[in-house]
Amino acid sequence: MIVLVGAREHVLKSKRFYRATTWVKHFREIGSDKKRAYLAALPRRFERVRDYIDVVRVCLDIKCVQEHIDSVNPLVVLVDDKLFTSIEHPRKVRESRVKESHRKKLMMLADNLANYFRVLLKNNPRRFREELRRLEK
Repeated sequence: MIVLVGAREHVLKSKRFYRATTWVKHFREIGSDKKRAYLAALPRRFERVRDYIDVVRVCLDIKCVQEHIDSVNPLVVLVDDKLFTSIEHPRKVRESRVKESHRKKLMMLADNLANYFRVLLKNNPRRFREELRRLEK
């Protein structure tokens, strides 16, 4: 499961975006007993951030991601380290090289959405489709 999240740089740098994403944590840093509650609250919390985001796409393969990147034609693409060699874009940056906190928040948001949809697809495929229609932008 790959999630593509896009936003404008000046919006990500705003204090409003930073305040709206204080709840975003890296999935690995959440205790195993709290992950279920975190994922259950994710759609509701994502609504606070939705206005700051321009694009949200959930893809099952790299080809779909590449098509969306080509159609949007962003200035910079932040890519998960595992997918770095698979994505073609003149200005792509590895997730491990991202230093700016606003960009890290965007990457964590994409990772959290990918985890949410991965679990949802495994446990409840019908709800997966409903949430996909509701959260994609």
